[in-house]
Amino acid sequence: MRAMRAIGLAAALLVVPALVPTASAELTLGGMNVEGEVETGLRYFIERPSPSRRAKFEEYRDIPEWLFLQDLRLRIFRPDESYSFEFGGSKWGQEDQEFSIRSGRLGLWEFGFDWDQTPHVFSTNARMRAVETSRGVFTLPSTRPTAATLSPAEGALYNSARELDEISVRWDTARLSLLLTPTPDLEIRAEYSRISKDGDKPFSMAFGSPGNDFMEILEPIEHTIHDFRLRATVAREQWQLQFGYTMSLFENSLKSVLADNPLQATNGAFASNSSAPATGRVSLAPDNMAHTFTLAGGVNLPMRTRLTANVSYSLRLQDDDFLPHTVNPNITSALLALPQDSLDGVVGTTLFNLNLTSRPVRPLTLSLKYRLFDYDDMSDEPLFPAHVVNDRTLVVEERKAGRIEYTRHNLDLDGRIRLIQPLSVTLGGGWERWDRNEHREVPTSDELFAKAALDWTPFDWLLARLTYRPSFRRVDKYDTFAHLSHTVVEELTASDFAQSQSTLLRKFDEGERDRQRVDLLLQFFPLETLAATLTGSWINDDYIDGRFGLRDATTWSAGFDLNWTPVERVAVFGGYTHESIFQKQRSRSRPVTGSTTFDFADFDWISDNTDTVDTFHVGASVALIPRRLDWNVSANYSYALGRIETRNPVAPTSGTAVQQSSATAKRMPAFEDALLRLDTALRYHFLKQWTASLGYAFESFQKNDWRTDRLNPFIPGVSSVWLGNDLRNYDAHIVGLTLRYAFK
Repeated sequence: MRAMRAIGLAAALLVVPALVPTASAELTLGGMNVEGEVETGLRYFIERPSPSRRAKFEEYRDIPEWLFLQDLRLRIFRPDESYSFEFGGSKWGQEDQEFSIRSGRLGLWEFGFDWDQTPHVFSTNARMRAVETSRGVFTLPSTRPTAATLSPAEGALYNSARELDEISVRWDTARLSLLLTPTPDLEIRAEYSRISKDGDKPFSMAFGSPGNDFMEILEPIEHTIHDFRLRATVAREQWQLQFGYTMSLFENSLKSVLADNPLQATNGAFASNSSAPATGRVSLAPDNMAHTFTLAGGVNLPMRTRLTANVSYSLRLQDDDFLPHTVNPNITSALLALPQDSLDGVVGTTLFNLNLTSRPVRPLTLSLKYRLFDYDDMSDEPLFPAHVVNDRTLVVEERKAGRIEYTRHNLDLDGRIRLIQPLSVTLGGGWERWDRNEHREVPTSDELFAKAALDWTPFDWLLARLTYRPSFRRVDKYDTFAHLSHTVVEELTASDFAQSQSTLLRKFDEGERDRQRVDLLLQFFPLETLAATLTGSWINDDYIDGRFGLRDATTWSAGFDLNWTPVERVAVFGGYTHESIFQKQRSRSRPVTGSTTFDFADFDWISDNTDTVDTFHVGASVALIPRRLDWNVSANYSYALGRIETRNPVAPTSGTAVQQSSATAKRMPAFEDALLRLDTALRYHFLKQWTASLGYAFESFQKNDWRTDRLNPFIPGVSSVWLGNDLRNYDAHIVGLTLRYAFK
């Protein structure tokens, strides 16, 4: 990568002198006009985050020190613009570089190529004792303990294990496009994109059901996505028609991940349908593909009416071979024979949209929208006589791989009328319906909503808009055991039902709910030089059915933006937004002993989750010397605070002392993070085509999170091992000098 940067910088140094024309002459080449720009510079860190603190600093970007090539663009075109060629890019040689090529003949065709890289850094301070001996295979030393938990001495080996240089994934995206317009009313567009994802991200491997140990490792990412799109559009004055086809192909070069168990060097003896595994295996995302066909059109009708509609059908296919039930050779059973080699997965999705807008009389506007989405899973439903839980436990129970299908309808109807010159009123309503198959708890749900909006413009410099939207969702019935009943083939026992979900639980996407929503927008333009916007929103969800699950959710936000130009040479901007998200949940601790599930009413707990985010931004642009020296300054600050306040409505007194301790709500500290960014720069236009910039940036990230602060891979008394990665605090001071040359 450093070599690529050096090549890019050398190219910049060579290109700039070669392209310098005289100050007054227009640059031409073989009868073609030439224009473009190049910007290169030097970046220096007064203070740079250490490698272990760069995970957040370089999360989605690459910030190299010393020489860099920021921008290079070139455009060659005929004076009449009939033919043109463009080439450009930014952040050359960096991990987040991008560039593009465009060429075309005006009104007939256009060719394009784009390339961009997007890095995502997950961690720069993780530790791992396991060694990746081959891609996706993580091996521990052969001398490992056989115990319920790691001893402090053994755990210390994980805490002192080697630090991983960086855990990250990079997306490399290439796009080719061709646009043809053989006639004024016909357009044909073809696009092909290829996305390559390479790297690693945190991943966990379980070596048994919950309560047994697990180890956090890495998921190897070697994905390739091919996407081909074809569109043909015919546009006439009264009607338009479009046909489309999309083919998407996903390829994963790896099928599974294997990792050694930190508490088991050899596979344990098979007894009581269980064998402690020395190695675990987890499958990865399978190869798949999809074909989508789309037909869309629009037509102008009498009485100022416009009708548009589109329908699409997508066929999704997945036929990767099944992995064996377990990698543990000591778990053997004739019942583990796979019923078929692969899923033979076939899913069809249908989407239909209809929009009708009409203005039968000038003060009145009517609109109707209807949407249908159908998810049809036609995959096989193989029967598995038995299965293995995380390479440890054999479960002899015939199960069917059920399919979840649903159909969703949306209908919106509203009318807008201008009552008097400054006042408009919108009234409307709508309906949403879900029809689900037998694997979901609620077969049918209906949600009705109403809408009322006022638009008031009493003055040219004021716009006020207030919207109120209540909605009410109701269901026909709620079957807590729907999924279990249609997955397990054999007859279920009372114990099976008791150990499943509580009958008092309601899932938030299926439970009955009353929603209230209010939105406010105010825009002020009291002066030509002053513009202000004030926004506010409030949403309350009241889940009225059931006892456990999400019971109440309230989200509200308020903010303003201000732009002011007091004099021609000065522009000032700023703004502030406050967001609050509150969620109230209720549940119950239900201890299990053997085949008995205890359901004590005094084991309930309530959690109030509150997240608040405050965001400020302010800045100014000043022309110190008009058309010669500019100064820009800006500041952005975000602060987020999260609180989880958990309590018991009544003190747990039932059951044993251990069960009471488990059911007692625990206090949890708040967690917070803050990000501050300050930027200032002077830009000096010392010649007609030359600009020099000197800038300074300060960035600071501060976090207090008890969940990850000072987290080590090993925690005493715990049977599991983590990577110990944590987004750490940092401060960065950056000075940059750039030189820009533009020509035409």
